[in-house]
Amino acid sequence: MTDPINARPLRVFATFAHPDDETLGAGAVLATLARRAEVTVVTATRGERGEVIPLDLKHVEGDGPALAAVREEELSAALAALGVGRHFFLDSLAEPGTAGYTDSGMAWAPGSTVRAVPAPDATADAFSLAGVDAPARLLAGLIRTLRPDLVITEEPDGGYGHPDHVHIHRVTMRAVELAADPVEAGGPGAAVGTGSAAGAEGPAGPWSVPVVAFSVRGADASRRAAAWLQAAPDRPLTATSGRALSVPNPDGEMASQVVPDGDLDLEVDVAQVADQLVAAMAAHRTQVQLATRVDATDAVGWFALSNDILVPIPARAGLQVAPGHGTSEDLHRLVAQATGPSGTDGAASAAVDPGDGDDGAVEPPPSWYPPVMAIFSVLLGVILGATGTAFHRWSEPWGLVIGLVAILAAGVLSRTFADGRGLFGYGIGVVLTVLAMTYLGPGGDVVVVDDAIGVAWLLGSMLAVLLGAFAPRRWFRDDV
Repeated sequence: MTDPINARPLRVFATFAHPDDETLGAGAVLATLARRAEVTVVTATRGERGEVIPLDLKHVEGDGPALAAVREEELSAALAALGVGRHFFLDSLAEPGTAGYTDSGMAWAPGSTVRAVPAPDATADAFSLAGVDAPARLLAGLIRTLRPDLVITEEPDGGYGHPDHVHIHRVTMRAVELAADPVEAGGPGAAVGTGSAAGAEGPAGPWSVPVVAFSVRGADASRRAAAWLQAAPDRPLTATSGRALSVPNPDGEMASQVVPDGDLDLEVDVAQVADQLVAAMAAHRTQVQLATRVDATDAVGWFALSNDILVPIPARAGLQVAPGHGTSEDLHRLVAQATGPSGTDGAASAAVDPGDGDDGAVEPPPSWYPPVMAIFSVLLGVILGATGTAFHRWSEPWGLVIGLVAILAAGVLSRTFADGRGLFGYGIGVVLTVLAMTYLGPGGDVVVVDDAIGVAWLLGSMLAVLLGAFAPRRWFRDDV
């Protein structure tokens, strides 16, 4: 394996099928790395067959060249928002006059909103029908020229099965092989088109990419984000067209880009680059609607595509190392170059979770932790509610004061254990226990007397629980 040169910035090379894939699939990772790395994005097509959302641009839907021109502009704006410094369309790497690659189109699998199948009317110039070696040789020439340390692409199933996404995965993996092959590198056409495009002079020698990784998301983070969105009271209910929006089922089918948490090799905290990511989504206005930044534990926003399904932007995004193309340790070592200790880039440093060996890294909690701590918070509420109710009249008014302070402090503690869910469970425990001991005991008001102290305890305990919700978010794990 060729080691990256420590004296230069990390070089990242990412490939995608259409404009918007770089943002929707890997935007948070690219924005995080671009803060200190040199990031190059290659897009295989111009998304000529995409549906168009805004009414003022509907006239370009179905007009491939016109829509391509609009999407080129959108892509340029999105890449600028992410901080990506270099971009190529795949066909720009070929000799002038060579036929380009166009969007293959897709259809949704019957009964699914996360699984695509090939469109039956794909044209002869569709990217998914182009074969592997010809486009792979174009990419390989650029890889040899730019000599990236990290290549990022779609996972083998293309994120959700889109034929162009699957094909860019195959083409990229083949290109990595060809770039390292001395015969390919030295043979005729080894760097066809890449010399002028990349600013190099002549074919470059072979290059073994140290790490290849797939853009993925963890299942736990994705399901938590979906559950949050389903319960969010302020989420939009209608699309820009006026049609009703639906939301994904947290327990339903997930796209293939969502992998078990144990299969992740690196995660980034999306909150660190959320404003950039939402701005990039908004730039793709033919494809994306309602891109909105929110401040929540499990998500940083929401958006919808033309299918009118509102989806969350999960608070975590990640990479998975391709088998046989590096290790998790290799990936962490490379990313540390772009996000490690620096006096000028603390935000990027905080955004990456570099694994167990990096002091100060923020690890996501294990999957069992949130439900266990939520149950603990409910029990804590029951105990504090019962104890405070039993002793609120001790040495009046000190029993009342101590009881209310204890209720407030334990509420903050519950939020520390389990974020907003812990505080909610704790509040339920306190309120139900206080009400039960007030109205369900013998005589109805034996424990809580109907006087100033009793009323103060009954109402004050509920108010003390609510005050925990107003504590600054930076105190808690949900703002890490």
